[in-house]
Amino acid sequence: MTKEALELSLSPNCRKAKGTRAVTCIILHATATTGIESPKEWLCNPESGVSAHYLIGKDGRTIQLVPENDIAWHAGESEFGGHKGVNAFSIGIELVNANDGKDPYPIPQVERCARLVASICLKHGIACGAVVGHKDIAPGRKTDPAGFSFDEFRMRLSDLGVASKKSEG
Repeated sequence: MTKEALELSLSPNCRKAKGTRAVTCIILHATATTGIESPKEWLCNPESGVSAHYLIGKDGRTIQLVPENDIAWHAGESEFGGHKGVNAFSIGIELVNANDGKDPYPIPQVERCARLVASICLKHGIACGAVVGHKDIAPGRKTDPAGFSFDEFRMRLSDLGVASKKSEG
């Protein structure tokens, strides 16, 4: 996999992990905006109290906001796989999208997200089923990413070498 351009704009809204943390899932979000600058400013604003590891624009432009080993504040009150406090064991990725279920996720954005997610999955041994939306870890509280096709996305991940299920052993 080729190294793609990655901008860096570090957010203060994170917590340093003690040692290397186990990352077991990836959470996809939608910004509820149509441009990349406003969410970048918000996610880097100390007063917002929120962040994510990555922000991906509609054109595929990708900004890293929090180092992967640090804990970003993207999940809020959440649960995945029977474990609460998803921020502690996840990577959060914000996709620029109005989150109205009608705004499309353009091919450059989805392809860039798939390559990034695949590289994270392969690095941490994460299976396709552990790539979920914010709505899946905070049901009834969150709706994002509305209109995102996880079935198609997981097929892309599979094509990039990500296992469909976590291997036993």
